[in-house]
Amino acid sequence: MYHTVWKRCQNAVCQLNFYSSSGIKIISMTGFKVNDHFLITDDYIYKIYKASEVCIRFLKDDGFTEEASVKIPMSELKQRIIRNFENKRIPFAAINIDFDEFKKIKSLKLKQPSEEINIGQPIALLGYQLDRENLAIKQGIISSVFFDTNGLRYLQIDSSIKQGNSGCPVIDAETCEVIGIIGHRLATVTQSHKRIKQIINNNLAILKKSQGKFNVEDIDPIQVLIANQNQIKHISNEIYKTANMSIGNALDIKYVHDLFEEFIDAEVLQFSEKP
Repeated sequence: MYHTVWKRCQNAVCQLNFYSSSGIKIISMTGFKVNDHFLITDDYIYKIYKASEVCIRFLKDDGFTEEASVKIPMSELKQRIIRNFENKRIPFAAINIDFDEFKKIKSLKLKQPSEEINIGQPIALLGYQLDRENLAIKQGIISSVFFDTNGLRYLQIDSSIKQGNSGCPVIDAETCEVIGIIGHRLATVTQSHKRIKQIINNNLAILKKSQGKFNVEDIDPIQVLIANQNQIKHISNEIYKTANMSIGNALDIKYVHDLFEEFIDAEVLQFSEKP
């Protein structure tokens, strides 16, 4: 079953590597191609502020040899993001990737909103993790379905989730259709890490106000405490990067259908208004 998922789907799943102006890789995410020339990924892409470039790369069947790649400025990536009618941010990102390099890359099929999603059904996740350049497949099940405070429907996934899996497709293992998108911000470990960083940053802000005001035998104890807080911050970041989550949440793919329906309607409207 999972061998079939790999054969039919892996070529459509890409890695997005974000780089700083000095060429240092900041973060990696997963995305997947749909509807011929669109890329779907998690909405965490909106929060990567320090990146100046992004490299989108697809791999061959072996999962590590590059098939095709494109590197573009972040400014161009933002211009290629598809918006809805109200131009509001949606809980995922859809990007136009109509580059010549990606024409031979196949698209994944999206499950129709009218088709039922059953709790307990087997699923596969295709994605990248941590800073690794190879694509991996994981198995799991749909363990629950819930709605958030905004009324959006999410799938609770019982599978191994790591950093870098953000934006990867949740695939029905029996039909090889995409039923959801793994979200970054929804994981409990993400929220905990965010709170730890807030506490450390608050501590650092308080300590820096007192820096240089006290000395004990030519040693500034405030500087020692600042160094200690920075070490804790570094360790927490490393733990967060390697944390293994057994439960993840995925946005229902129906919202991708909704966006494309709006997008097609908008294109038809623009065409009809031309003289």
